[in-house]
Amino acid sequence: MMSSVDDNHVQLAAGDGPNVTLTMRLLMQGKEVGSIIGRGGNTVKKFREESKAKINISDSSCPERIVTVTGSPEAIHKAFQMITDKFEE
Repeated sequence: MMSSVDDNHVQLAAGDGPNVTLTMRLLMQGKEVGSIIGRGGNTVKKFREESKAKINISDSSCPERIVTVTGSPEAIHKAFQMITDKFEE
């Protein structure tokens, strides 16, 4: 699994200070992605809900797929931790 942080956007929200959104892309093999998606998409849905990150998975036309995780630094950290924990099961 390869990972990279691609985009770093800083927006100022009224009175809230900086609002940082990051995008991380993970390059994974098909079977790795299968464990992230889970039966009926239940695992990735749980990851999205618990981490508050947007998680998108590229289509299955290639043997390697890209998992894109977007959100606050905290959301990305939580989602990445959940993904790596899944591989340790």
